[in-house]
Amino acid sequence: MLQLMTRDDILAAGEHGGAYLQQINKTDLATLTDEEWATFLIVVVNEANIAAGRRIVSAWTIPVGAEG
Repeated sequence: MLQLMTRDDILAAGEHGGAYLQQINKTDLATLTDEEWATFLIVVVNEANIAAGRRIVSAWTIPVGAEG
């Protein structure tokens, strides 16, 4: 199975998840409402996908001025 997400992608996403928790002033995941939990997961999953996408695109992009 091809692994598209790296540990770094997930850690970057965790930063955004932490920012969301700070925004709602909660640190204990057990106290999140169903809506807050869903939003937290959406933030983390979306940001992990964005980080992975950026990494993949940058690996396939030829820098300006370089020969390809």
